[in-house]
Amino acid sequence: MRESTKEAHTYPRASESLPIALRKEIADFNASVKEEAWHVEVLSGTQRGTCERGVRFLEGKQDLLLAICLNNGYYNRENIYRMLKFALAFSKRVQIFTTDGPAKHNHRAFYPQKSEKHVERDTRLDKQHLQNLTRSAVERINADASQGGEQQVTFLEWDAIYADSVFKEAYAQLKALYRQNPDFKEDVDSTTRHVLKNRSDLSGDIDAALAEGVLYLLEELAFMRSYSRLDAATKPVSNHGQGGFNYIYYESWPVFEKLVNGAYGVPTSEEVGYVVAKVISEE
Repeated sequence: MRESTKEAHTYPRASESLPIALRKEIADFNASVKEEAWHVEVLSGTQRGTCERGVRFLEGKQDLLLAICLNNGYYNRENIYRMLKFALAFSKRVQIFTTDGPAKHNHRAFYPQKSEKHVERDTRLDKQHLQNLTRSAVERINADASQGGEQQVTFLEWDAIYADSVFKEAYAQLKALYRQNPDFKEDVDSTTRHVLKNRSDLSGDIDAALAEGVLYLLEELAFMRSYSRLDAATKPVSNHGQGGFNYIYYESWPVFEKLVNGAYGVPTSEEVGYVVAKVISEE
């Protein structure tokens, strides 16, 4: 069951709406992995501005942020390899983040009987497992001489993010927005409740878990909105995202798309693009 607090949304395929040159690049990429029996569909999003920036940033090989989510069945060995291979083909600099920081809130919501020591241990082990799968994927990609040079990725660490004053300010602003803006609160609650309902192993009732669960989403949203402005010491690549960045995920995230597009009475995050790129297995 997926850990992410993103709510599923049905998209039309968007290949025909992409610029011709980008459409050809995606077609060429899919042709290059055809023998591996998979391809990537780039899909349209729910917010025009956010997705237009995503397409523009994809065309320009802009910095790219790629999430590897804990307790999300999508992120198996093969899909991590496939998403990373796509990301490296469409960005010169790929930054990875696992969701072990915010995931602690979902662990507390799902398993209120667990001690804090166990929550820390479980998320740490999950993070290490996903990072190891990612490193294996990079080695596999680099073993393919056709990639044209050795590829590298780096991992963000949540301890550094939590200590960053820019993140702290963004998080405080979103917590205030959650209290004060009914539309934002409704979307955050709805997205979080959707995840909680999909957990068959959830201990206790959903309403009791909601207050803890929404903190996952608020932290991740604050991170995305503040990422380009985080202190240089917070990021392995100090200036990553400063000129704008793409966030790639495999399904929609309507509350995020609305937020960075200027909904809920907040400024538009012009430096953030969003691309829905879904791996499709042909096996």
